[in-house]
Amino acid sequence: MAAMDSGTMSPIDDDRALIAEMAQLALAQAAPDELAVFDETADEYFADPEAAVHAANKGQAVGFGLELAMVTPIALAVGSTFVQALISIVSERTLTAGARTVSSQVRRLMRSERPDPQFMLTPEQARRLRETALAKAQALGLPEPQAALLAESFVGALWSAG
Repeated sequence: MAAMDSGTMSPIDDDRALIAEMAQLALAQAAPDELAVFDETADEYFADPEAAVHAANKGQAVGFGLELAMVTPIALAVGSTFVQALISIVSERTLTAGARTVSSQVRRLMRSERPDPQFMLTPEQARRLRETALAKAQALGLPEPQAALLAESFVGALWSAG
């Protein structure tokens, strides 16, 4: 999934780009071997999220014929929930601060540039984000150790990036 300039993307494309970027950051820690086929897997996921997650849960090939059980579709689904929760946190602060768009603040948290101090996550917010990611991964049928690793990877990606 190629990165696009957020100024030229539709809101749906912008959300998908945020989800994909966050999932890639988490997968770099949780399943780095899957990054080689991330773009193709993300395209399949965004075309039909339910089918991609179902195939991942059953250990079936995803649409382009890869014959291995993949965490990536589940990471994208968890990423969707995680990004929504993160956007909620950042939205509250954006309204209070009268700052730039929510998407730009979320991207600042996800990248190496330091976020504005009022947008840095508190330990409590990080804990809630981890719980959100863990609950989603468990609901999608990911075994407990993998679900915990994926949840930690999402939060860890924010802490190490920001």
